[in-house]
Amino acid sequence: MTDSQAADRIDRLLDAIDLIKADRREEARSLLRELIGENGDFEDAWLWMSVVVDSLDQSAVCLENVLRINPRNTVAAGALYRLRLSDIEQEKRLSRLRFWRDMAAIGFWLLIFVLLFALLVTLFSGVPSTWDSTALPTLPTSTPLS
Repeated sequence: MTDSQAADRIDRLLDAIDLIKADRREEARSLLRELIGENGDFEDAWLWMSVVVDSLDQSAVCLENVLRINPRNTVAAGALYRLRLSDIEQEKRLSRLRFWRDMAAIGFWLLIFVLLFALLVTLFSGVPSTWDSTALPTLPTSTPLS
């Protein structure tokens, strides 16, 4: 790329930024699309595109592209973190709920096990053991005839 092409791209990026500041987002978006179409690794164009897109998901995609191009871009990383903060907090809440759900399930099955064991002990506590010789029935003894 020649210096004049690079200067032209920078000029068009500055024009897009001016359009954003003038609240002419559609025009700015169109210009930024052209710049990104010419060079998909134009970091600053992706960063400004994240400002003019219609949804937070689209903005996140733009910021992810900035970080793909330059992982050390702290502006994009901070903005993406703020966009994803509600998702992160929701995942933390879900994780806590899963933990307590699992603890409740363990407690439930432990209670069932203890109740079944208690039921078995109760049922078989009155039945004589086969090894208990005192519990054997006695045979009637006959007296010898005299």
